[in-house]
Amino acid sequence: MRTPLASLVSLFLAVPLLAQTVEKIDVRVINVDVSIVDGSGKAVTDLTRDDFEITEDGQPQTITNFLIARGVSASGGARPTADLQFRRRLILIVDNNYIDKTDRDAALRTLDEFIDGTFDGRYDLSLAMIGQQLEIVQPFTSDKALIHTAVKKIRRSATTSFRDDMDRSMLDDPLYQRRGLDVAAAFESRERTARNARSLASTAGGLIDAARAFATLAGRKFAVLLTGSVDLNTAFGAFDRGKDRELQDTKLGTGKLLDSVVREANAANMSIHVLRAAAHSTAVPQHDVNNRSSGRGVEGVNMSGESDISDTSTGYTLASGTGGLFLTSNSVRQSFDTIDAVAGISYLLGYQPPHSEDRKYHRIGVRVTRPGVRVSHRQGYLDLSADERLEQLLRMRISLLQPAAAVPVTVNVGSPGTSDGKPVLTVLAAMPMARVTLLPNEGNFTGRVHVYLSIFDAGGKNIGFHHKTQDLLFTPGQREKVITDAFRYRMDLRLERGEFTVAVTLRDDLSNEIGTAVQRVKL
Repeated sequence: MRTPLASLVSLFLAVPLLAQTVEKIDVRVINVDVSIVDGSGKAVTDLTRDDFEITEDGQPQTITNFLIARGVSASGGARPTADLQFRRRLILIVDNNYIDKTDRDAALRTLDEFIDGTFDGRYDLSLAMIGQQLEIVQPFTSDKALIHTAVKKIRRSATTSFRDDMDRSMLDDPLYQRRGLDVAAAFESRERTARNARSLASTAGGLIDAARAFATLAGRKFAVLLTGSVDLNTAFGAFDRGKDRELQDTKLGTGKLLDSVVREANAANMSIHVLRAAAHSTAVPQHDVNNRSSGRGVEGVNMSGESDISDTSTGYTLASGTGGLFLTSNSVRQSFDTIDAVAGISYLLGYQPPHSEDRKYHRIGVRVTRPGVRVSHRQGYLDLSADERLEQLLRMRISLLQPAAAVPVTVNVGSPGTSDGKPVLTVLAAMPMARVTLLPNEGNFTGRVHVYLSIFDAGGKNIGFHHKTQDLLFTPGQREKVITDAFRYRMDLRLERGEFTVAVTLRDDLSNEIGTAVQRVKL
């Protein structure tokens, strides 16, 4: 049942309030983080601006910003704000849909060893897992004890490896052979492809949620997808003649899912490194879907069978499309070390786009003049405004796990009243007026504050979202009085009975600094 939500909004300030327009001139810069490794997987650190060429939609762009961003160690105490702006953030996402528990737990043991032996806090680490949806187990931290605790929790979770072998035994079943294999093979192909599509939808949805959740964070964002193998080889190739419309539509839907993940990650400026933790094996006839039989009766070992390392289309698509690495080594520790090297240093290139925020997708190309190196960068971006990205995040339950704290915001929920027999809550949000940027304007001072209200039900579903702006106008004398007071904003909410989480975010229009306060209520 849809929960009705109404809000009556008023501002508590004992000063005149008028709508004002403050002209803002934004110089937009598209930042592209570029990681470069040599043939041995070591980071290349000695390139200059002249070694790079950058294009957007195939057109050369002038590099206006160039910076070598190096990791900032957390062990050195307080870090300058300038360093924090370029601090690396890495989210490790365990894909419980496509990995065997044995392979996953072995990789997590290696992660524990890596944290104790190599991790030095040069970047913040967050841990998450995907089952039916994304679950953030540990928000960003460099505390090793918290990371180990999160690893233990993930280890206790269940896995569902959807890379189970197709039923190839029927290819040698005399009954099927007499009646013809085409119908049986088509049914098995359709069923296996549909099952794979359902599980991929969960994994893709989790990655999209992660991208949207971290889109508003500054700095370089990496996601490491710890997975087994997302098997797209789900049809009997020898019997697939492309005439099964249902099968082809399902495969097309799978491709669209992967494309959505790539676009969302690029829009969030988040690279996805795919770490395939499952060991490789060589396919024998029993496991070769292109064979017309199960291979029963074949003597000896078939060394001509393809290795399952060829099943790389999904991982490669996610990694190459977002500027990440596709790591298929049987040595998980080596893969962690490679990711650590990439996360520790990157080149930050910036250019001014030749268009406004047009809500379109634009492709990015980066070329390095030095031969023999591997270049990774996001392949494009969806040109949304910062406000659109923030709204997208605040509609997600993940935003409650680590609320923005750049501005101190408080929220108080009063005792519920009633209106038409339904509870009415009074919500009062506040922030220091000193954090509101006020600019001189025709003898007065003007500013603007954005107010975002998000309401989630007990299951974490967003059932209401509002975005309001409040323009402020003060005389010089009034400004001196209110600067030590608070900006207060009141909302009266009408809800059904139940348990809810109310989140209010306040953003200063000029500085773009934000803060969020969260309150849980039960009616």
